[in-house]
Formats: sequence, C-alpha cells, structure tokens
Amino acid sequence: MIPARSTAAAEPSVLVEKFLACPRSHQPVLVSGDQITCGGSAFSGSLRDGVAVMMPSTQSSFFDNKFEVMRSGHESEGEWSFCYAQQTKLLSSYLRPGQVILDVGCGPSLPYERPPGTITIGLEPSFHSIRANHDVDLRVYASAGEIPMADRSVDVVVCFYSIHHMVGSSRKQTIANVRRAFSEFGRVLKPDGLLFVFEMTPITLFSLAQTALWNLARRMAPSKLDMYFWSADSLAGMGTSQLPTGSTLEKIFFGASAFTMFPPAFSLPWIKVPRLIYPLDAKLYKWRMAIS
Repeated sequence: MIPARSTAAAEPSVLVEKFLACPRSHQPVLVSGDQITCGGSAFSGSLRDGVAVMMPSTQSSFFDNKFEVMRSGHESEGEWSFCYAQQTKLLSSYLRPGQVILDVGCGPSLPYERPPGTITIGLEPSFHSIRANHDVDLRVYASAGEIPMADRSVDVVVCFYSIHHMVGSSRKQTIANVRRAFSEFGRVLKPDGLLFVFEMTPITLFSLAQTALWNLARRMAPSKLDMYFWSADSLAGMGTSQLPTGSTLEKIFFGASAFTMFPPAFSLPWIKVPRLIYPLDAKLYKWRMAIS
C-alpha cells in the first residue's frame, strides 16, 4: 500500500524554512542554495538529493542497505498481515486535514494513508532510506534525540516500530537514547497533540534474558544487533517521566490467530513462523499531550 501524497509538491527549501528549526537552538533556519543555516547557532546543514541533512552525513545506519526490503514489506498484502492492517487503519482514523505529522524512523515508505491537506515530515537516521521515501512531504535526515523542529510545532508524532532501533553500545546508552527521544517528542508536540508508539513488547522470560545478555550480545555483534525491545511497564514509564506532566496514556493490544504465519524479521521476509511461538506482542502506546 503506497499512500498518495497529502499535499501538492513544494520545493524542499520552502518546506525546510517553514517547518524545520535548528536541532540545537530550535530557532528558525534559512536556506541559501544547498546550505541550511541558523543565525542563532553555528549549525550548518544542507539539502542533498532533496533531503534536508540536519546531522553529520558521515554517520552510517543498520538500514542503509535494507530499505528496499522494508519498502517491499510495506507494500505487500501478506508479509505484514500479523498486525499492520489493524494498526494502520486505527492510526489513519486519527489523522485530520491541516495536521503536521512527524514520522520518526519512517524508513523508505509509509504503510498508512493520510487525508489530503496534511503535511507529513519523515525523520530518519538512514540517509539511503529517507532519500528513497517519496510518501512524505519533507524528507529529513536527523536523529530523534535532536529533532530539528520548533517547540510545540507538531500535531501528531508517529513511531512505527522505531523505538526498539534507538540502540547505543550498551543498555545504559540505549536507555539514554530513548529517554532523549521521548523528551524531544514532548517538546515538539503541541498541547493536546498525539504520540503514537507502535512496538513489539516481549513476554517476561524474553525480557529477562534480553536484560541479562544484551550488553554481551551487542559487543559480540555490534553491526548486527540493532534492536532492544522494551517491556510495557518500561515504555509506559519512559513516557510518564519525559512527556509533559498531565499527558495521558492508552495502551491498545493487537491480537492475531496463534497460527498466523509471518516473518519475525523484516530483513528476512522468506522466513516465517507461527504467531504461537513468537515471544513478542504487538501494542500501541498512545499518549495525548497535556493541554497546558
């Protein structure tokens, strides 16, 4: 499923000046040719292949060579049938014309539809993935820990299975990464704005094993292990501690038949297992920001 563009195409430079801000000072930015600058700081970004590059372009990502597999999965009717159909339908029901939507970790395509008149900004730490994404109105190469947008400028933030990829070299650093991302979500969302975090949450035994072994596994395979799955209580607690006081949380569980066959790893779509033996549950954590 490839959603139609939500608005008439606009020049990236126009959208950058209208919607983006310095990732450090959060002040407005200016575009001159291919350069993006901020008068309030020494920040310097660029426009490259239509992408707003808002962090050092020398960084590499686990997804740099996997975006075609991801896009194929989004567009396939069967590969993501485990929970995507339910989740995308629910998400689309909350989207309204006129909203500014920030999709964090959007990858090379979007699996959900947006109504006409929305502006969707895709933020992604893999340059190759975001360059391939033509479903969003503005493509941004940046980090969730330093979102290049002004305070209270976004109506909806969407994290479609991106939180568990915000890993560091250790559990401690991973926790710090996710804490910083939630703090940024709370900063850029408007009062009464919505945060949708779709995640796979581990069953208890899996969670305990992950806690005990993750640091060792990360050291042994630093380029392969790019996931850390958060327990429901941990993820809920992260939102409570970092989002504005008074924000409310709703958890929604997405079920499937125990015999539903699906690929547990998006990068290996030809390997399928029954839901019965999969140690993770699909959940939505939906926060509504406090009004004041």
